[in-house]
Amino acid sequence: MAMAQAPAQAGKPRKLRFRVGYCSSEDEEYPARELNAHSPNTRGWQSARMCDYPQEIVVQFDGLVKLSALQILSNESKIAQKIELFVGTCPNALEAPSLQNAAFRRLGYLSLDNNERSNFQARELKSVYIDAHGTFVRLLVH
Repeated sequence: MAMAQAPAQAGKPRKLRFRVGYCSSEDEEYPARELNAHSPNTRGWQSARMCDYPQEIVVQFDGLVKLSALQILSNESKIAQKIELFVGTCPNALEAPSLQNAAFRRLGYLSLDNNERSNFQARELKSVYIDAHGTFVRLLVH
């Protein structure tokens, strides 16, 4: 996941800080913690080899945020068939937010190009515009 955006002053979206709260598997060379920092040297996350699908990854924000867009950058050759999106909130505002007490709502899904046209040379940046409040975003990768 490349970025989550929330409305800022004058309607301009701003990048939100997040951290990976859970992933169902990861390749040793591409761990989920790679998503916590964005730089030209960031390699991204990849599921473990020969894993079962779907794979799940959950990111957590510092608190309840209003989401207006998500951006997902796909690898040029390791391409998901479908990614389902969920937003999660914690019903009890008095408790610290945790995955154990979060309730998730499905927002929908997105599909990625199979990349045959570019001979698997081009990455795809997918922007998904949403209107949701949450503390978590859950991606179910097929």
